[in-house]
Amino acid sequence: MSETEPPVQVGLFGDDHQYRLISFRGAHHVPMSRREFEERMEEDYPGEDHYSPELVAWLDRPGEWPGED
Repeated sequence: MSETEPPVQVGLFGDDHQYRLISFRGAHHVPMSRREFEERMEEDYPGEDHYSPELVAWLDRPGEWPGED
């Protein structure tokens, strides 16, 4: 993770599950649902927009989660 990249990286969208792989501050990617992601964002960045491009980089389909229509 470079200093110009957002601290949170959201991996590729997958149609076969409800999770996306998320990395916080360059750590290993872990699978998270939307709820888990938003809870973690509130812990790490209280009061911030959980979907702000300054905080979160999406590899594809920003703001979308598998299994939600």
